[in-house]
Amino acid sequence: MRAARGPMQATQPEAIAVVVPQLGQGGTERQLYHFLSHCDFSRWTPTVYVSGELGFWEAPIRKLGIPVVLLKGGRMDKMRQLRAACVARKTRCLFSWSSYTNVFALALTGLGIRSIGSFRNALFADLPTELRGLWSWMSVAGISTVVCNSRETQEQLAHRVSSKKSVVYVPNAVEIFPSDQIAQWRAVWRRRLDLRDDAVLVLGVGRLAPQKRFDRFIDTIARVGRHCTVQAVIAGQEFGCLDELRSQVARLGLDDTVRFLGSVPDARELMCASDIFLLTSDYEGMSNVVLEAMAAGVPCIATRVNGVADLIQNGVTGIIAEPEPDELSRHVLSLGTDPGMRREIGALARAWIERKFQPKSVSGQLWTLCAAGNDDADTKEWIGHATRNLRRSGFLARGRHSLDG
Repeated sequence: MRAARGPMQATQPEAIAVVVPQLGQGGTERQLYHFLSHCDFSRWTPTVYVSGELGFWEAPIRKLGIPVVLLKGGRMDKMRQLRAACVARKTRCLFSWSSYTNVFALALTGLGIRSIGSFRNALFADLPTELRGLWSWMSVAGISTVVCNSRETQEQLAHRVSSKKSVVYVPNAVEIFPSDQIAQWRAVWRRRLDLRDDAVLVLGVGRLAPQKRFDRFIDTIARVGRHCTVQAVIAGQEFGCLDELRSQVARLGLDDTVRFLGSVPDARELMCASDIFLLTSDYEGMSNVVLEAMAAGVPCIATRVNGVADLIQNGVTGIIAEPEPDELSRHVLSLGTDPGMRREIGALARAWIERKFQPKSVSGQLWTLCAAGNDDADTKEWIGHATRNLRRSGFLARGRHSLDG
């Protein structure tokens, strides 16, 4: 029988290996930082292993006193390095931060290390398209607990894996900034953008990649412009779409309406300058940019993509629309011409996010999953509660598309 922990009992912190694809300046990496910054170092000693490139978040993570290790070489070389490091550190738990790095759990086979995996996009969307079936199998084969940041992905995945695996929903988290700070950022950015006080700014933020469908964003703004005047800004790193999007803006005569800012140091500050946030993606996990806009009190209009329904109560804390420019423009026009509605939806959105998506509580759920062997009573109860409803509804029944073999 395991001895209970008491105030006089000395315990060694347990080594945790956190595996991530890269540490660039993205929303997924900010979620990682939230998680690590709420680590109880009396219980855990995390090490971050990076399978791709280092980047913006390396320095902040190191400032927390957490080592960052870059895995080198080919895929098998990296898996061997991780296995050797986990053996040397007597690692008790692996926490993979994406579906792509879930594969690294297979490197720890036979070591008795508990492995937790993550799905932070729409099901298998982050996995390579070549040999997608094999990658899908490998992304769940070595893990015992699966963390999904949207209920839709949780349900889809639970239908495909064995009931022996726990499939749990843990949302993303976001900081809530004071109202005076938001007002200051709004003033700074609106001056920088040379916007009049009464100008309505529609904002889109994200990688300029096909998934984000900024072509749909631009078509929507073009339709809105037939009825009222708005300004639009797109901010995000170029991923192969910028030239085509610029051509679209010119073709529609929107050069004085739509601006491209590229990557900005902190998009949360820019969001405060906007009056409407518009998400036009084809698919997402739980959208960090929608979460951040709502936290700033900015009303959001979003396409009906994975994870949005976990954030937005349609018509109350935001608007969920079909991915058609005509419908999206109708909602933008409605909000754009009604300042009272914008204020009401923005205030309700901010209050909802403040209640449900704070970093301390969300990170606490994730650290609970890391508890050694998952034999703590409260940990077992939490995971049991997260999976029982799915089992009752049949989602944990193993179907013909099972990935467990």
